[in-house]
Amino acid sequence: MSDSAEAADRLSARRVRVMTAVMIIFAAQSARPPVDMPQRTVEYVGHFAWLALALVMLLILRTGGMWLRDPVARRLSNDEVTRANRAEALEWGFSAAMATAIAGAVVASLTAMPSVFALRMVILAGLFVATMRFVRLERDALA
Repeated sequence: MSDSAEAADRLSARRVRVMTAVMIIFAAQSARPPVDMPQRTVEYVGHFAWLALALVMLLILRTGGMWLRDPVARRLSNDEVTRANRAEALEWGFSAAMATAIAGAVVASLTAMPSVFALRMVILAGLFVATMRFVRLERDALA
């Protein structure tokens, strides 16, 4: 096996571990009480940091990540199987986000649910399901 292929295998295994850890941190950040309209600077910083992490997770799921790595190793680690796994994970994430949005619409029609809370739940559900599905498929493929 060439050095690039070995590096790609190591990067793929590391990507699975890192995505799992980052998703746990992301979900834990979602547990803090949301603020409907931030009033203080710290609330804005926390809100935008959470949104930035959501965007990074989405970009990793969409592109495969590893943007600063060797292009050859990155290309080898984003093979057909990985691209198919990412596509399936994004399908699952979209379905979870839609189901959460539908459930949120029902709850919002019966109660006074803050809009930021509803949006955070849709984002969290979609990214959590997509990331965990991708991690599971990649672990199976790497085994």
